[in-house]
Amino acid sequence: MIKRFAWLTSFFALLACTQVCIAASASAQTALMLTPIDLPDAADMAIGQLSLMRWRDDTFEPVPFQVDEIDEHGMVWFDGSGFKRQGEAGIFDGADQLLMMYEDAGAERPAQAVPASGQLLAEIKVAAPNNSDTFFYLVKNNAQRSATRYIEHDPATGVTRTPYYFLTTDPANELNWEHLGYEGYTGPADASIIDTLKMRMSGGIFFRFARMTLDNDNLKPRRRGFRIGPIRSVMHLETSVVFAGLPVMKMHVQAIRYPNHFEAHTYSRIPALYRRSVKAPQVVVSVDGNNLLGAKVRTAAGGELMAQVDGRIDVQELRLLERELSTDDSWIIFDSGNQFALLTELLVPKGLEGIPLQLVYQDDKELNNQPENYPGQLPNLGYALNGWPEANELNFSVRLLFFSQLPEQDLAAFAALRSGRALQITSRPVSQ
Repeated sequence: MIKRFAWLTSFFALLACTQVCIAASASAQTALMLTPIDLPDAADMAIGQLSLMRWRDDTFEPVPFQVDEIDEHGMVWFDGSGFKRQGEAGIFDGADQLLMMYEDAGAERPAQAVPASGQLLAEIKVAAPNNSDTFFYLVKNNAQRSATRYIEHDPATGVTRTPYYFLTTDPANELNWEHLGYEGYTGPADASIIDTLKMRMSGGIFFRFARMTLDNDNLKPRRRGFRIGPIRSVMHLETSVVFAGLPVMKMHVQAIRYPNHFEAHTYSRIPALYRRSVKAPQVVVSVDGNNLLGAKVRTAAGGELMAQVDGRIDVQELRLLERELSTDDSWIIFDSGNQFALLTELLVPKGLEGIPLQLVYQDDKELNNQPENYPGQLPNLGYALNGWPEANELNFSVRLLFFSQLPEQDLAAFAALRSGRALQITSRPVSQ
């Protein structure tokens, strides 16, 4: 159950006011990301010189932001990963990422208004469907910083607290979730909403039917880097994939916590020997719900089909399983009916699109599917990537976005809004 702190009380009061001001849209809980390509006037500047502000109550004020440097594979750079950094250390270049929260945007500044110190570099406009435009301002050499931090994360204990959720993971194995609580959840007070996050790799050794499977416990990830900022925390994990006693490749996973969502980014090179010897490979990432009877599930490919969790697979659920997802339209929406809902997406780089993608959905109160803390799959849902991509690498991300309930609107539009795809973000230079 979420523990309550004094800072959360004041934060929720502020958050409620902020959400009213922007019509309480789903995008209010969305993290925004910009790169040097989006902000050419800040490209190649020292990261320490940059800050973010908004116009509010007739003045400029600082807002929480974070800049992460990016490696050659599009992940957050850590020295311990062994990957090369894109660009120069400490410089906003390459694919570096500037992050902020949509809910922290402000009004448009008056034409002649400038910060009391520093140089105004760019105006960032965010347009959301059915909402007024909101703005951020990128500033150089202004020392003001917001004291707000959205993430508390201690990797030594596995405990994460944000204004929206409370998560504990096994400190010895980040892949094993132990407890998830959500602010406002009306289900059993002491029960975790999610049993655990499951990751599996399987394949036939030389023959497709002589299969071996590796799960969370077999993979045993080791931490190679950790960074926490006001907007997100990032943990870089490395694991050796071993089949039949032979190490065949290394998998890198970045577990990323945002204020109201979680992402797992996975990257690995596929050695030629592994490609030749492992037949019909499959990678499965899924979320196991904890006794969420009555919950409803919809998918991007399902149309009007809706699954309802009751401990057994019915005809409508079988029909839903037949509707294959695609890597360019992969959302799954799950609503517990108890003021907790989940939107999942699987993301792959453009060059790897087209990998066959299968819906994972199990609704069985008796099925044992380790690792798990509670019996049954009620439900277990997610994605199975089948086969090898044409490129000799595996690179994908699974995004878990939390919210309160299934919206009464077009679900595809909601998915685009909640994930941030429906937001239009533009910037223009400001001269002063």
